Amino acid sequence: MTLEMKCKRHWQWLGIEDLKTLKEHITSIFDKYQHQEEVLIDLYKMVLPDWDFIKRVDGFPHAGNDLWQFICRCFQDFDRRNHPDVMPAGAWMNSGFSVNRELSPWEIGFKKCSVVYNDENEVIAA
Repeated sequence: MTLEMKCKRHWQWLGIEDLKTLKEHITSIFDKYQHQEEVLIDLYKMVLPDWDFIKRVDGFPHAGNDLWQFICRCFQDFDRRNHPDVMPAGAWMNSGFSVNRELSPWEIGFKKCSVVYNDENEVIAA
């Protein structure tokens, strides 16, 4: 199964079925934590449901422009609230998803992204 298919199935399981529920889910991630790393991990878990079994991610998931900007703004607000001495959204810009303007505005893609699992030599790409 491709990473895109796994992500779509996971979003269904999470109850993400439209833009409203996607935004609510992302916002809830920022509301749960105080540390950037925890937020980043949960965002990665949102798009890579096998996160706990992944040894390595090569490349970055891609987000459509509007999705990327929405998460970036959430990170800016989060950092201003919790980490006023850091560059707002710096962690997202350094370690978050890549923006891909060829995707639809709220789409996730995995072009140039693959994962290697802990107990397997299996590599899954988009």
